[in-house]
Amino acid sequence: MREPTNILIARLSSIGDIILTTPVVRSVRTAFPRAKISFLVKKEFADLVQHHPGINEVIVFDKSKGISELLRLRKLLSKKKFDWLVDLHNNLRTNFLKHTVYFRDVTTYRKQTYKRKMLIWFGKNNFDSPKPVFLKYFEAVEKRNLVYDQRGTSVFFPESELEAIKQKLTNDGLGRKTFVVICPAASYANKRWLPERFAEAADLIIARWGFSIILLGGPADFELCESIIKQMKGPALNYAGQLSLLGSTALLSIAEAAITNDSGLMHLAQSQKTPVIAIFGPTTQEMGFFPLKDGSSVVQKNVRCRPCTTKGMNYCPRKHFKCMKGIEAKEIIQALESYRFKKSRD
Repeated sequence: MREPTNILIARLSSIGDIILTTPVVRSVRTAFPRAKISFLVKKEFADLVQHHPGINEVIVFDKSKGISELLRLRKLLSKKKFDWLVDLHNNLRTNFLKHTVYFRDVTTYRKQTYKRKMLIWFGKNNFDSPKPVFLKYFEAVEKRNLVYDQRGTSVFFPESELEAIKQKLTNDGLGRKTFVVICPAASYANKRWLPERFAEAADLIIARWGFSIILLGGPADFELCESIIKQMKGPALNYAGQLSLLGSTALLSIAEAAITNDSGLMHLAQSQKTPVIAIFGPTTQEMGFFPLKDGSSVVQKNVRCRPCTTKGMNYCPRKHFKCMKGIEAKEIIQALESYRFKKSRD
């Protein structure tokens, strides 16, 4: 098999999915050190791969421009004459490109849509051994004998981002204080743990370890974070909407731990080797998006109706929300107690 010299890896969205491609990126770079590697991604997520040392070029797709952008992209990719497309998305857009642009070789990540739907709709579990998505991605490179190197995921950022975060912490009165980041949002409502439980867990963390608390999310999560702070007895900072993706990455890189729902920020924290306590409700490991085992704990309740969705919904189909209501704040503290906090801001 001829060695590729011009490789395109495609994953358009979203935060967690893109981060989970980074072990494949690393393995491709290791196998083909002289190749040019480009990464195709939506404009709003480009920062996640912009500084990756294994990527030579980031090609952005601007969804807001509609079909004209897809046609522009087709023309651009044709000119670049890639000899290998690694499709880690396998959606309508990447399939359009596969069928309208010539690539000497195309390999694709195979989704487990049928098995997931059988489990959700009929409770029939056809997963012999649930495989996380980041390992499923390796199916797209298996014919070149590339395998996972056990080094986890990675998002890179310039030193200037870290310096800016340290300055912000100083300005906000934290200085060199240790802190835990709480990420209470998720893309769908039924994947969000209860705000009052987040508040209770935050107060228990302050009482148990004396850590400061920072709440993190996007602009749309500001009010949710404010509501949690208002229910707390102790102080906390609301950084929702204040940081870029890389700023959030830098913040998470120096946190003692992150407490998250099943969300992109869970994967972002793991990319920095920060201990993660992940709270899972309607989704289960069969969906493929559990955190990597190293440096993480999953808190969940095994209620009979789980899983009820692949990626989440804005309501509970059974109207009781037992999968989230059953999780107590003390369980988060118990999970945190299993970690030795060693992070330093030096």
